[in-house]
Amino acid sequence: MLNLKKLIPHRTVHFVGIGGSGMSALAVILLERGYKVSGSDIRASTITRRLEHKGAKVWLGHKAENLSKRPDVVIYSSCIRSDNIELILARKNKIALLKRGQLLAYLMREKKSIAIAGAHGKTTTTALIALLLKNAGLAPSFAVGADVTELAGNAQAGAGEYFVAEADESDASFLYLTPDYGIITNIDREHLDYYGNLRQIIKAYAKFIKNINEKGFLLCGGEDRNIKKALAGYRGKLLTYGLDRKLDICASGISCREMSTAYKCYFKGKFLGKFHLRVPGTHNVINSLACVGMGLVLEIPLKVIKKTLAAFSGANRRFQIKNKKGPIIVIDDYAHHPTEIMATLAAAKAWKGRRLVSVFQPHRYSRTKFLKKEFGSCFALTDHLVITDIYAASEVPIKGIEAKTIYDQVKKCGHKDVHLLPRDKINEHIINNVKAGDLLMVLGAGDISNLSEELIGRLASRKFL
Repeated sequence: MLNLKKLIPHRTVHFVGIGGSGMSALAVILLERGYKVSGSDIRASTITRRLEHKGAKVWLGHKAENLSKRPDVVIYSSCIRSDNIELILARKNKIALLKRGQLLAYLMREKKSIAIAGAHGKTTTTALIALLLKNAGLAPSFAVGADVTELAGNAQAGAGEYFVAEADESDASFLYLTPDYGIITNIDREHLDYYGNLRQIIKAYAKFIKNINEKGFLLCGGEDRNIKKALAGYRGKLLTYGLDRKLDICASGISCREMSTAYKCYFKGKFLGKFHLRVPGTHNVINSLACVGMGLVLEIPLKVIKKTLAAFSGANRRFQIKNKKGPIIVIDDYAHHPTEIMATLAAAKAWKGRRLVSVFQPHRYSRTKFLKKEFGSCFALTDHLVITDIYAASEVPIKGIEAKTIYDQVKKCGHKDVHLLPRDKINEHIINNVKAGDLLMVLGAGDISNLSEELIGRLASRKFL
């Protein structure tokens, strides 16, 4: 099997779409390991500027001349179309092409690998485990799907023996991985544009489980019925976690406040103590239990595990408070799947006495098509809802599928205060409709996060009665 030294003899790598969260993480790791990294993206961003600061050459726009220095290998993600000019040129000139997931697999084979898979909670769980290993003095390499303050970014090439990374199931690229330790947070009806149905998704996770090192360890959400199906026939080492007291690692007595959570933690019936989180929501309690389990497997002292959970302030765009002062609290969140939206809104309800105003930008036409009924019912907890245009994320529009598709489903489910607005009308609507004491949630995986920045200044200058 090829190793990186043979694959990249001159240590030159080009990333097509270098500004993506997953791509940029691998670019950072290669830069820190001394590789010459170049890349292209359609627009400049905080991520591309950071990569340039670290030494990468970044071009704006995809062009043939971006490959003029002929790198050893060109890396691309599933977001890049096959007719991309840089991919066409690489094939023509017989430059090696690797998917992002393949490069990650090469990097992880060099270390003891910890791969975190699942429809929801991957980023937070990965960040927690990377931070735990860092706090334990294990100097891990890691690739996280978002920036994390306590990790000073989204990736690092650590000197230690462990590599912690998200395992991307969206295009089944997580099947390139052969981890020593696997974690599955949950399995849900997601990425149906690729899989077609839930049965195929479960089959893919079953293959992921089989790819785990036979001497390794698997941790998984023990209450998830789809995970139970994927586990059929698995005979390896296994720890389950969740809220059920019958599971190996469980939480009880959960107390949720505005931006903190506390719970009692048990391992196989033994009380481990009271744990504290700086992130809200029962879903984050469950994410943290995966971190507890990984810490126990690696024999990390319990006090380090507790300290890590108490210090973690969350990943970027995961219930991120954008302003801590003022009559309106603005929270930016990546939630774009009905399950995630329900969990996020439930966490927001811990802010007692506040009216919940939500702005949602649907992400992908295919997700809207396959999950339209679920989108109809997932906003029940929000008091005032604004739905805006679908963020295509490189998808071609699907006839009959638009933002109104979700709007109609929400209305059908009985929501009394829902509005359908184009992006350029949202600011004025929010300014005219929010009240002092409201909690404003900006939801979606597209560019809707810019809205929170736009609104903060205008809300701060407005006088509320």
